[in-house]
Amino acid sequence: MKKQIFFGLLLIGAFSIAQAAGIFTDRYPSARLAAMGGSGVAIVNDAWAAFYNPAGLSRLNGQIVSTAYSRLFNVHFLKNFFGAAATPLPAHFGNIAVGFEYFGVDFQGKNISGEYTLALSHGFYLLKDIHSSLAVGYSLKILHWTLGASPQFGELGSASTLGIDLGFQASVYQRTYVGFAITNINTPQIGKYTKYDLPQRIIVGLAYQPYEGVTTSLDFHRIVGSQHTQVWGGTEFQIIPHLTLRFGATTHPNRFTAGAGIRYRFFQLDYAFITHNELGDSHLINVTVWKK
Repeated sequence: MKKQIFFGLLLIGAFSIAQAAGIFTDRYPSARLAAMGGSGVAIVNDAWAAFYNPAGLSRLNGQIVSTAYSRLFNVHFLKNFFGAAATPLPAHFGNIAVGFEYFGVDFQGKNISGEYTLALSHGFYLLKDIHSSLAVGYSLKILHWTLGASPQFGELGSASTLGIDLGFQASVYQRTYVGFAITNINTPQIGKYTKYDLPQRIIVGLAYQPYEGVTTSLDFHRIVGSQHTQVWGGTEFQIIPHLTLRFGATTHPNRFTAGAGIRYRFFQLDYAFITHNELGDSHLINVTVWKK
């Protein structure tokens, strides 16, 4: 009986954590953008575009593979891994990417809750000349949620659903960028007996690059049904040819971010540090390989 009560309390705790960090929301893989306050809907241009704004895939000019590990709130029982790969399509059909994420709550070697996301994304230009560009992109996501086993009831089951994201990106003179994205436009729900509405997030962003190596970015996030608009912003600047420093901040919750990136030839390493006013600090690291 004590074991059952303990496990029940543990499940309640897991669900509480899921409300703060899970149920397929508020987890992003790019350490570059995370260090800039998470902002990047207007400037994302790598394989991680599948998680931010699929229209950003249009700006790729080669193949890319990326992996990421996030230590959320600096606790060991939260597991969060990402992977993504992108490649150009023939002719002028843009670029495609495949993205994967796992988020889980583990205890004593047992999985309490696991969230899996598999995304297929496509981004391409509608307009592109020497002065301006306009791109569109979309992501088709398979979302799978599985729960662990209860000593009393056994396996607690799993459920899957499909989500669709849509995004746009525009640029003027390759200095000023505008982005727009909306997640889960098909209003998906997940759950076998009790249905959970997956969050719909609307993001509008602006970015300015006065010259190569310096970027300032600002995003406005709003979860449909929420009373708050989150502001995410940051900047990056290249101090030497292979080293870039980044800083940023967010509101609701108020957080500060910082990080750095090292790139040499076809290899890139990025790190981000993210504070939290109530929970612990988070760490995010990326490894990326490029092939042009």
